[in-house]
Amino acid sequence: MQFTDNRVVLLERMDKARDLFFQEVEKLSVLLAAKRDPSSWTSYHDLLRQRTTENLAYEQYQKIQRELFQLIDPPAQL
Repeated sequence: MQFTDNRVVLLERMDKARDLFFQEVEKLSVLLAAKRDPSSWTSYHDLLRQRTTENLAYEQYQKIQRELFQLIDPPAQL
């Protein structure tokens, strides 16, 4: 049953990656909603950094999802 165990582990990893992604989305949302000085390089840098972090979290989630779906066989044709 190693095959099934791999799917369970990947599903758990995918859930954690999804949760991390949503946390990063929320952080970016807070940064975007905050009032800031439009000429502030610090604010701009914070937004860029958080956007990058969010993108990396999403890419990790997608990678695990692809791994999981590769383990699932499509239904047999009739």
